[in-house]
Amino acid sequence: MKSADYFISGVWKDSSERITDVLLHTVTDTNSFHLGVKTSELNAINLLKQKKTIKTITWNYPGWNIGANVIVANIGSNEYLRTVPNATAKDNLDNSINMKPIR
Repeated sequence: MKSADYFISGVWKDSSERITDVLLHTVTDTNSFHLGVKTSELNAINLLKQKKTIKTITWNYPGWNIGANVIVANIGSNEYLRTVPNATAKDNLDNSINMKPIR
């Protein structure tokens, strides 16, 4: 059974530590997934608003662990990606791989 429509395995952040982009993987019907594509945080938020499901995944040799559900959090007039409030710290987006720009 498919656990989500997409997985997030990594994040890019700006100088103020706000997520700007995520490494988003399309999930197959067998819970395997395709290579990740860098996509904006706004695109991921829009997918969630379209009722798509997104979960985090973290690398734990020799394979990937499926983590927490990702949600849209409204703080003031801004929207942010977050894991569900009762998720463990290990499942938080902060524990996704912090991607660095290619120079």
